[in-house]
Amino acid sequence: MLVNGQPGQRLSALDRGLHYGDGLFETLRCEQGRVCWFERHLARLGRGCGILGIAMPDAAALRAEAESQVRGLPRAMLKIIVTRGVATARGYRPAGDEQPTRIVAAYDWPPPAGPEFRAGLSPLPITMHPLLSGLKHLNRLEQVLAQRAAAAAGLHEVLMPDAGGRVVSGSMSNLFLWQGDELLTPADGECGVAGVMRSLVLELAPRLGLRVRQTTLSAAQLASARAIIVTNVRLGAQPVHWFEGRRLEVDPRVPLLQELIDGTPS
Repeated sequence: MLVNGQPGQRLSALDRGLHYGDGLFETLRCEQGRVCWFERHLARLGRGCGILGIAMPDAAALRAEAESQVRGLPRAMLKIIVTRGVATARGYRPAGDEQPTRIVAAYDWPPPAGPEFRAGLSPLPITMHPLLSGLKHLNRLEQVLAQRAAAAAGLHEVLMPDAGGRVVSGSMSNLFLWQGDELLTPADGECGVAGVMRSLVLELAPRLGLRVRQTTLSAAQLASARAIIVTNVRLGAQPVHWFEGRRLEVDPRVPLLQELIDGTPS
């Protein structure tokens, strides 16, 4: 782990990321010492920094730090955190002279979820804020509570509705429903996080003759769906085998889609 480029795990107790969740993060897949889709992650991080008014770290330095943490590792997960930095004044309002904190940490690749991936509908809604839509900001208590509920129910993932009943995303993933030769997914601005894996599916699915349609999804549509996949950089295009206790189909194009994703240059 590197904190502001230096080995270690210590942060100031005055860091605004700790006090207010005032920051952003990226979770990246790493294969054979290579950071996958780094530029896509960098673009999302840059967009978030722009919206929050946090100075974006130097891209070349960030890449060098990321690569140094996974060098020699066959497979790993990498997390990049950028906060506004140590507070120079008390209160929510930034003083404007903070120096951003950056953390780059490598983790062992998690064990597989098992042969069958189980999901359900979250009993907890997710809050959607137009200004924060799509960002991977550090305020993740709703997802923490949702994953606790998933663990208690013996599920790998829960799909989260908003207050209006629209199903927005998984607690840690984006969502696609199969409908014939279409993939249905919540629209930009309603998808929780603008996922890197989601963007790859949007780009690559047409190569398999699939049309991707961004639309509003309801719990009723999930309840009658033939097949569902959830996506993030760890899971890839993960077929859901069970949803709310009902067995789903696995479309034979899922492994083909994953092959296209894995072959996309980083």
